Order: sequence, then structure tokens, then C-alpha cells
Amino acid sequence: MKAVVIVQMGSPAQVIDVETPAPAVGEVRVRVHAAAVNPFDGKNASGAYGQVKVPHIPGIDGAGVVEMVGEQTRAYSVGDRVFGRLGGPGRGTFAEYVVVPESGVLARVPEGLDFATAAALPVAGLTASGLLEDLALPAGSRLLVLGATGGVGSFLVQLAARAGIEVIATARPELAGRMLDFGAAATLDHTSSMSLVEQLERLGGSPLDALVDLVGDGRFIDALAQAVRPGGRAISTVGVIDPDKLAARQLTGSNFRGHSTVPMLQELGDLARSGRLVVPIERELSLEDGPRALEESRSGHLHGKTVLLIQRG
Repeated sequence: MKAVVIVQMGSPAQVIDVETPAPAVGEVRVRVHAAAVNPFDGKNASGAYGQVKVPHIPGIDGAGVVEMVGEQTRAYSVGDRVFGRLGGPGRGTFAEYVVVPESGVLARVPEGLDFATAAALPVAGLTASGLLEDLALPAGSRLLVLGATGGVGSFLVQLAARAGIEVIATARPELAGRMLDFGAAATLDHTSSMSLVEQLERLGGSPLDALVDLVGDGRFIDALAQAVRPGGRAISTVGVIDPDKLAARQLTGSNFRGHSTVPMLQELGDLARSGRLVVPIERELSLEDGPRALEESRSGHLHGKTVLLIQRG
């Protein structure tokens, strides 16, 4: 099979032929139709989180068709359309085939949902769902999302707005309209000469109940935490929260570690199928474009989702 492979750490990824994996006991082999690219993929492949074992095939998100099942596999059958966190250590979804435990974060693709959209849901969508679950904000709460125009942010804005939360999203002027369409009540321009604190003050209204950081710039958090009410929350997916520092301001601070379940994934799929959740696919590329997409994902500055269309039909 063809796959995007890191053959040697420090060297660019290549699209090469590798052995097609066979499913072990309790696993299924999926013919991958689409795989989404996440910032984690590029950073992990570069060694940002420690050395990875090579050869390494990147990719976590994927959608496709079950082509073979291992012994004692009960949940899925050949021909099932599936999506989820299909990639495992070294054997990711930037490939024509991948094997995945049937007990993993894996679900059937809802009828009517295409593979590209399904593939773009798992990592970003589950992160957004987990954040909202952790925050446990009641309807009417006020939430500021830093980095709202990326994959996680786009999902979080929509899910929070659906829950009746007043969402304020950071966005460049050219993307502000998209955030408002997703349900944000207002946007702040993080590229403006006016600080985010000043822009927030101009909006008026009640203090923030919570702040979600998807960017990792501690300066923004320190400044904006002053706008969160005593007893409020601040949470980051990038590990820059200092809980003790925020506790001194009577705030609960935490760094999100993530949790994913099959029911959460199924709910995201149903929302996307029905049109109640817009999946912001920014571009669709081929498997041959995988090395370039992997390198670009390291910056984390892309808006929406990038999807590799690996097999068609």
C-alpha cells in the first residue's frame, strides 16, 4: 500500500510503498477513504513530543470501509463504513489501509455523511465536546474562545452556542463573519492594535464565566483572566495554564487532557449529518500532498480542517 512515511527522524516525509497491515485479534482493517490533518500530526512527526519510532505513518483521524476483520471481532463486519480515531502509534491514517482495535474510538458513519466530513470530526470535534463537558456551563453563561477559527475552535463555538452559551470568539476580520454564522455573539480581532481586553471592555456586558485557550499565548490569558468573574474557569488545550496563579484570582484553571468516547463521536456524526454542526473543511488534498500538509500542520495556523482524500468511491 502507499502511505506517507517518516523513514528517518529529521527527514521530510515521503509517499512510499509499505506492507499492508493485517488485523490481529479484535482488530479490523479499514480501507481509508479520507484522513484529516491535525496540528498534532506534524508536531509529533517532527519530534516535538519526543522521538517517534520509525518508520512512522502519521495521522489519527480517518474514515473508510472495513475490508477485513481479525479473529474474535464482533462489533464490525466487512463493508461497514466507519470513522473515528483510527491511527495508532506509528501506524496512522495517512495511508491506504490502517488497522484499528474494534474497541477503540470507532463508530459507523451515519447514513448520508460523506467520508471527508466524517474524517474531519474526531480529534477536533471530540476535543471541543470534551472542553464543553468539562466547563459544564449553564445556558446564559458567557464564554471567550481564544483561537476560535481553527478546527477545535470552530466546533466549540457551534456546540457552545447550541447549548445557549453566549460565545465571544477571537478572529481575524475576514473570518469574523464565519464565527458569527457559527453562533458567536461577537468577535474580537487579535490582530488589531487595540488589545483584546480593551475590545472586550467595549463590548460591555457581564463578566466572563469562562475562558478557553486554544492558542498557547500566556500573555493573552494573564490579561483576559481579569475579565473572568470570581469563581469562573480558564482552561487551555496547549498546557499554558498556571492553576496556582489563577487560584490567587479566585479562578479555577486547568490544562485540558482530553477524553474521547464512542457516544460522543456518534453524537458528532449525527449532528454533522443533520446539518446542525458545520464541519469547516478548508481544503481537500491527495495522499501525494500528505508530506506538504504534514509540514504545514506544524504551524497550527491553518483555519478549518485539511482532509486528505486517499481513495475515492
